[in-house]
Amino acid sequence: MEHLKRANYGQPDQVRRLGGLQVSATPYQAGGALPWHEHDEAYLCLVAAGAYTQQSSGGELDCAPGLLLAHPQGHRHANRFGPRGARCISIFLADETGGTARLLRDHRQLRLPDAGRLLDRIERELRATDDAAALALQAAVLELVALACRAEGERRPAWLQRVLQRLHDDPLATPTLQELALLAGVHPSHLARSFQRAQGSTVGEYQRGLRIGLARQALAESDDSIAEVAAQAGFSDQSHFARVFKRITGATPRDYRHKVQRAS
Repeated sequence: MEHLKRANYGQPDQVRRLGGLQVSATPYQAGGALPWHEHDEAYLCLVAAGAYTQQSSGGELDCAPGLLLAHPQGHRHANRFGPRGARCISIFLADETGGTARLLRDHRQLRLPDAGRLLDRIERELRATDDAAALALQAAVLELVALACRAEGERRPAWLQRVLQRLHDDPLATPTLQELALLAGVHPSHLARSFQRAQGSTVGEYQRGLRIGLARQALAESDDSIAEVAAQAGFSDQSHFARVFKRITGATPRDYRHKVQRAS
């Protein structure tokens, strides 16, 4: 088993070092795999595109865009990549004290409501070449870390992961609040309040964010019309889809497609 420091398997296509902070973006080939390995330094991994399965002592974990993984020092794991490969952003932090130390103490997965917005900012600033890019990248990364620290520091209900997994398993499904409450074993009103407190959004807003994640991937990887992408993501009204998409990502669907396809 290989020990890695501030490096990853694969060839990063962007690397930025900002003092003690290092941010890199690495693409992985479709159908590929990484052997068992561990890092000598703790780090965060933000799944930017594609999908993969992570193996560790805790079992297998399906990793999709927007998922933030905290890898403590020496965390042993291996990866299998899906038919479209994957792209991951690795973040090594300069300061591992306070909330950051708590965040990186154990292996954990976080689904943050603003992950999509911050992912777009981080990707954009990694590609930028102006003299403000380093500062803008640092700000986006530190905002992501702060959100993760707060989410981890809050008391999270034991049932929350079951509800999140249900929503992620099929973002196009439309479970009622009563069905999710039955899964959680709590009253619907308690689920609604606790979910918003823990995730920073209502169940409906969170589900819309997952559907926009599907749309982002379709816009990047297919030639389907925007109307078709909207329908595939569960939106019956293209104008409503465009409004929600821009609110979450900061760009119109057309501008987003142009940006990501030009970058590739």
